[in-house]
Amino acid sequence: MKEARLVKRGDDWYLNVTMKKKVQVEKQVKGLIAVDINMDFITLGNDKQVIEIPTRLDDSVHYKKLAENLQRKYPKRWRENKRILGRIRSFHIKARNIVQDFAKKVGKWVVDEARRLGANYIVLEDLNKMISHVKGLKKSYREKLYLMQYRRVQQWVEWEAKKQGLNVIYVKPAYSSTTCPKCGEKMVESGYRMLKCGKCGFEDHRDYIAVYNLCARGSLTLLSAPQMRDVIPNR
Repeated sequence: MKEARLVKRGDDWYLNVTMKKKVQVEKQVKGLIAVDINMDFITLGNDKQVIEIPTRLDDSVHYKKLAENLQRKYPKRWRENKRILGRIRSFHIKARNIVQDFAKKVGKWVVDEARRLGANYIVLEDLNKMISHVKGLKKSYREKLYLMQYRRVQQWVEWEAKKQGLNVIYVKPAYSSTTCPKCGEKMVESGYRMLKCGKCGFEDHRDYIAVYNLCARGSLTLLSAPQMRDVIPNR
C-alpha cells in the first residue's frame, strides 16, 4: 500500500487506498493494434480484425444543450435562481460524466481487445497539435470536439495498458484515413465513408483504413515489428 486517505462526501466517509504494483512489461513485439478516435466511433484492431465502438458523444451533447436551453430561456434569472442554476449545473455534470465514464470503459475495452488479438503494443494518434487546428472549424463542431476529450480517452487507454503490462506508442495521424495502406497512394471517396485507391483498387471504410495505416506506422516505429502492408479488407 502506497497511500491511504479518508474522504468525507456528504454524510458518508470513504477510504481511498493507493496501491503500488510491479508489472512485467514485455518489450519484444508480439503484435500491434491501433486505435482511431472520432466523434461517432472508436475504431480499433489490426490487419486481422477491426471493431467499432459507438461513442456516447450524442448523449453528452443532449445534456449540454438542455443546460444551454435553460440559460437562453432565463437569460437574466438563471444566475440568481438557485433552482434553475442547480438544474443547469446538473445537466453540465451529466454531460461531463457521460464522457468520462465512456473514456474509462474504452481504456478497458482496448486492452481486452489487445489481449484477445495477442498484441502487446497499442498504437495511438499523436493529437498534441489537434486543438491548434480547430479554430477555423464551425462552432458546433468545435464544441463537440472539446466535449469529446480525445486526449482523456487516450490517457485511459494508456493507464489500462500500463496496468496490464502493455506498451503504448504514438504516431503522426496525418492522412492516416485517406492514404492507401497497400500502395501509399491518395484514396478517393467511393461511397459514404468509403474510399478507393485509383492505383491498386483497394477499397474499405475510412476508419478501417486509418487503423491499417496507424498499425503500419507503429510497425515502422518499432524496427523489430513485422510490416503490415498486405492488409485484407474487412468488407
